[in-house]
Amino acid sequence: MEWLIPIVICMLVGVILLLVEVFMPGFGIPGISGCALLGAGIIMTWIQFGAKVGLGVTVIVLALLAILISVAMRSVAKGKLGKSEFVLNGDMSNERSDASEDMQSLIGEVGEVSTVLRPVGMAEFECGRLNVMTEGEYIERGAKVMITRVDGTNVFVKKV
Repeated sequence: MEWLIPIVICMLVGVILLLVEVFMPGFGIPGISGCALLGAGIIMTWIQFGAKVGLGVTVIVLALLAILISVAMRSVAKGKLGKSEFVLNGDMSNERSDASEDMQSLIGEVGEVSTVLRPVGMAEFECGRLNVMTEGEYIERGAKVMITRVDGTNVFVKKV
């Protein structure tokens, strides 16, 4: 019975640290510490009270963790956590399409290859230095190239 208080403290602090981890970005010290404390509490329970009680505590801890995770996910979707700065709420597809449309305006620009294109490399244009690629051919450094097409973030060039 002398282990009862340390077991309860390990379990409670472990659950609290896992709750802290749920509301903090990344898997860091609170999450690792919480898992370690829960594991220590379960191991101490198995040692002090035997396999039946240890198994029961393990099942209870796993059920409690499942409930905590589901509550956290529901909070992300509908609650206060969903409105926090830690959760991405915007649709980034518009930003991506805007960038692609901006790149389309580069078609026809002529620049100079600053690294060998085998078939990928760098080229200097009026707008700046870009990662470019050819349709498969090798283009040496210093050659003049023209942007022929843009596919997403891929800028294709051909030798002029």
